[in-house]
Amino acid sequence: MKNLEGSEKRGRPDIVHFTLLEALGTPLNKEGLLQTYVHTLNDCVITVEPEARLPRNYDRFLGLMEQLFELGRVPPEGSPLLMLERKTLPRLLQEARPDYVMAFSRQGEPRSLEEAILRLSDKERPTVIIGGFPRGQLSETTMGLVNEVVCIDPEMMETWTVTSRVIYEYENAVSLPRKRLSRSRAGSFRAQEW
Repeated sequence: MKNLEGSEKRGRPDIVHFTLLEALGTPLNKEGLLQTYVHTLNDCVITVEPEARLPRNYDRFLGLMEQLFELGRVPPEGSPLLMLERKTLPRLLQEARPDYVMAFSRQGEPRSLEEAILRLSDKERPTVIIGGFPRGQLSETTMGLVNEVVCIDPEMMETWTVTSRVIYEYENAVSLPRKRLSRSRAGSFRAQEW
């Protein structure tokens, strides 16, 4: 692995596994307000549908990824929950049509996470890029695709930590917890009326 180009960004599917579990379990995703993509070093894009439920067991996740890379989709029949395509990051962003793209990196402008997310919360199609590799920085190509690069902490943070914190702050910025609870209370009230 050390002899391969970009070796510092290879060989850690566990980072992707844990990060996807974090993202897919959030209220934002359960509301259908989160679209998750994984872009690989070799320009493959995995589209993860919000209703996908990944195995929590790492070995089973690896088996699922093997099936995905072999067949290009999971499940093989019906509506795919995971789809694999050859696609560059610029093309992915072009197709996603975001109105603002923010990346998180220690190379970015120091801001509190709350301040950074407030800048995204009024956008119609905000997009966030978080590096999912063991070491290194986002490439210059990736940095050139974003509107803003933000540093939320002077120390390196794990991908899954940044992901869960970004999602949580965004949920709060758009008042999602309050909206979900008010619907829950209304549903509970209606159930008591019966």
